[in-house]
Amino acid sequence: MRFLITLLILFICFIPILAEAKDEPVAIYSFADTSCGTWVKSGSNELGRAQYLYWLRGFVSGYNFARPNNQISLNTMPDQETLSLYIDKYCRENPLKPFVGAAFKLIEELAPNKETQPTQ
Repeated sequence: MRFLITLLILFICFIPILAEAKDEPVAIYSFADTSCGTWVKSGSNELGRAQYLYWLRGFVSGYNFARPNNQISLNTMPDQETLSLYIDKYCRENPLKPFVGAAFKLIEELAPNKETQPTQ
């Protein structure tokens, strides 16, 4: 009985560590510089900005491929202008993080099943 109690206490102690394991870095194939600063600088470069936006749409498509039971619907995906404003807002609120974090945040907000969201 004492062994079971000790095991239970150890398990309870390691729950925070298990929860943090979700926050491990994810390998993302992207641009050489994914900083919010680079995103902000691309604002005057229409073609450069479009590349970032298409990358983000591709990332969401990859999420849909990996999670067929919890897809982001085509009807809920923002248009290019709204998506650009969304990333602008993300980078204002998180200036030291990479802009690709906006993709994680977007998926968290748009996916129908909130329990299986990716984290960054």
